[in-house]
Amino acid sequence: MKLLEHAADPRLVPLGCAIPSAELLAAGRLDRFLSRAARVKGMHYNVYTAPKGDMLLRQQITRRALRWGKAQSPEDIIITSGCTEALTLALRSVSRPGDTVAIESPTYFGLLHVLEASDLKALELPTDPASGVDLEALERALETKSVTACLLSSSFNNPLGCTMPDDSKIALLRLLAKHDVPLIEDDVYGDIYFGAERPKPFSALDPSGDTIYCSSFSKTIAPGYRIGWLATRRHMQRVLEYKLASTLSSPALPQAALADFLSCGGYDSHLRRIRRTFAENIDQMIRAIARSFPSGTKVSRPAGGFVLWVELPKPIDGHTLFDEALQHGICFAPGNAFSASGRYGHFLRLSCGHSRDRRIEAGVTTLGALASATRASGSPVGSYSGPQAP
Repeated sequence: MKLLEHAADPRLVPLGCAIPSAELLAAGRLDRFLSRAARVKGMHYNVYTAPKGDMLLRQQITRRALRWGKAQSPEDIIITSGCTEALTLALRSVSRPGDTVAIESPTYFGLLHVLEASDLKALELPTDPASGVDLEALERALETKSVTACLLSSSFNNPLGCTMPDDSKIALLRLLAKHDVPLIEDDVYGDIYFGAERPKPFSALDPSGDTIYCSSFSKTIAPGYRIGWLATRRHMQRVLEYKLASTLSSPALPQAALADFLSCGGYDSHLRRIRRTFAENIDQMIRAIARSFPSGTKVSRPAGGFVLWVELPKPIDGHTLFDEALQHGICFAPGNAFSASGRYGHFLRLSCGHSRDRRIEAGVTTLGALASATRASGSPVGSYSGPQAP
């Protein structure tokens, strides 16, 4: 909560939360669709939607999913208030308070908050920045512990930026099927890829598997609209029951505007533009880190998304650096926020979701100087090669 409060402060250099800046997104164009929907059919949309959400929007989502091999019906989709609600509903549908959920380590701190609020235990799995979750560690956990569900990123894990190869994803799905454990996958960064093809989510590789797919448009087009979705067939009834009990339905007007925007084809050209921008931002940030941070610093090399995972040389403490940076008008995410057990104390995550300008450059330079003041080392900045062993 402290991090989110600081990240929303416009006086601070925005290296903290993974939220793209408004000028990089298609907010203006989308707002015109919203205005038109309100002007033409405002009264029609000032109602509760069907519990699953706007049918036209669900149809657009299914059409897009076909491009990367995921065939589903609009009836398998429920619109949610962002990906966070989708993940919460998914967890509630397959677990009970006190159950254990296997997760990546490090993982997005919002997932840890969802688990804690749901009274669920987190089992952290070692996660490699290139190959993803350690399958041997997962297998040991499934054989020796009572794991109720597995919650993983489909692609570009936040904060590592890693994506499991398809053969590893298939092996993981088979392993979970063997132990009758459902997979909840978070694919919120799937459309922000820098390569030739979009990574396939787990559910596209095994359509018959016990998988609940969660995503949103918050990282690509409209974080303020709070439109996400969940796709499942096996667990839809329970998900609907919890949706009705929590929010009943999602706002109708933003759904209608987003459905119109997707149908006109503008989303694809927008995605191509922001992919280039985020890739350039990441490259520039890595170079800035190499210039400004203490020698011995290591940094991730993600193939998608817009965050960097930085390992500082010991004994630099990320949380202490966080407090010092705030005093200099800079916000970032300290590494211990990405672990349920306080690991990654000398790590930090930097967001590259804002347009590069002198303020961002100066903030990175100052942050590096603050870290350098804590410790100097003789080794050069290198590539981050893996997390601390959980």
